[in-house]
Amino acid sequence: MLVVAGCGRSDKPPAAAPASSSAPATSQSRLDSGSFGDLTNVCQKADASGKPASGATARGVTDTEIHVGTLTDKGSTIRAGLDKEMFDAAVAFTTWCNSHGGILGRKLVLDDLDAKLFNYNDAITKGCTDDFALVGGGAVFDDADNGQRVQCNLPNIAGFATSPTARRADLQVQPVPNPVDKLPVGSYRAINGIAPDALQHFGIITGNVATTQAVRDQDVEAIEQLGGTVVYSSEFDVVGGVSNWAPFVDDMKNKGVKAFDMVADPQFLQQIQSAMVTANYFPDVTMVNTNYYDTLYAQEGGANAKNTYIRSSFFPLELSDQNPGTADYLALMKQFNPSGKVAQLGIQGTSAWLLFAQAAQACGSQLTAQCLIDKAKVSTWTGGGLHAPTSPGPNTPSPCFLLMKVDGTKFVYDETDTKPTDGKFNCDPANLVTLTKSVPK
Repeated sequence: MLVVAGCGRSDKPPAAAPASSSAPATSQSRLDSGSFGDLTNVCQKADASGKPASGATARGVTDTEIHVGTLTDKGSTIRAGLDKEMFDAAVAFTTWCNSHGGILGRKLVLDDLDAKLFNYNDAITKGCTDDFALVGGGAVFDDADNGQRVQCNLPNIAGFATSPTARRADLQVQPVPNPVDKLPVGSYRAINGIAPDALQHFGIITGNVATTQAVRDQDVEAIEQLGGTVVYSSEFDVVGGVSNWAPFVDDMKNKGVKAFDMVADPQFLQQIQSAMVTANYFPDVTMVNTNYYDTLYAQEGGANAKNTYIRSSFFPLELSDQNPGTADYLALMKQFNPSGKVAQLGIQGTSAWLLFAQAAQACGSQLTAQCLIDKAKVSTWTGGGLHAPTSPGPNTPSPCFLLMKVDGTKFVYDETDTKPTDGKFNCDPANLVTLTKSVPK
C-alpha cells in the first residue's frame, strides 16, 4: 500500500550508472555473463580460488542450496496482487542467478511467503521454519509478528519496511533506507516551483490503519518544517473501501486544498481522482510516493490524473536506454519471467536481491545470519545503477529525488520541476529533514 523510500550518500551520483569497464556493453551480454548493471559476477559457481561454498551453516543452508523467502500481500482477497511485482522479480532473479551457479555453487530455492495482507505472522512463522533469509519483499502489516523474525534469527534484506516497528527492527538491512527519524522532502520543496502558494494549502488522505497513519504523521511534520500548512487531513476505510469519494473531494475543495498527497495505493487514488473529475475540482499539485509508479495506474487512471507527480529515487524505466541497470532489470524480467509484472516495487526488490547476492558471496562458506547482515551494511549502494546512491549501513536516506509526471496513460520524467543537480536527480542537502514530533516512542 505504501512504500516510503529514500536514497543517499555524500558524494554525487552519476547521471546514469556506468557499466563496469569489464562488463559487456548490452543487457543480454551482461546477463549472460552473470553481471547486472555495474555489478560483475553477481552469481557464480565458485569463488576466485575456484572453490564453491559448502557447509550447513544456518537454517535453510546446505552444501547445495540456500532457501530464501520473499514476502508480499499478493494473495489478499481485498487487494488482489498487492506487491506481486516483488515476487515476480524474485522469480526472475533467482532463476537467472541459478543459471550462473547460484551463490558460489549453492542454488537459490525461492519460497513464496504470501502474507495475504492479514496473515503476516503466519508468513513469518513459515520463514522461521524453512528459510535462511527474507529477501526483496515487503508487507503492509509488517509489525504483526511481535519480534518473531528477530527471535528466530531470520535476517531480512528488505524490499521495503513500512511500520515504525519494522523499520527499526534488528537483523535487517534496507537497500533503500526508510528510517523513522529522517525524511526526504525534495518533492515537497519542488511544489513551491510548480505552484508557489500550494504548500500553504496542503491536504492529505490516508487509510485508517496504524502503518499508514504513522507515515501521514511524518509527512505532516515535514510539511510544517518546510513552512507549509496542512489545511485538510482525513482517513478512509482501507478494508471496506469507499463507495462515494464525493464528500472527501467536496471537503478538500471547501478548505482550499491546493497541494495533495494520498498515503495509500494506486487503486484509491484512481477512485478519488475520478470523483474530482465529476466535481470539476483538482488541486494544483498532487504529489504521491513511488509506489504509484505503476503502469496499471497510468493506463487505468491516467486520464483523470491532472497535475499528478510521483517522487522517486529510481532511474526512470522510460529512459532505460540511458542506464544499464534499468535496462538490465527490464531484460531480466523479459527473459526469466516474461509474464511477471514490471513496476517500481519490482525494481526495488531487485536491488535487495543484488545486495543479498553480494553479501552472501562475501560470507562464502561462513554464511550465517549475522555475517549476511554485516556484509550487507555497505556505505554506498545503487543496486547496480537502478537508483541514486543509498547508505544501507548507517540506514540514512539521501536527499536525491526526481519527479515523474503522469501524462495521459504514461509517465514522463519532469526535468523542469526536478531541477536536477546530479544527472537526473536533485540532490540538494536541504531535501532531507530530521523528524522529532512524529517519531514513535
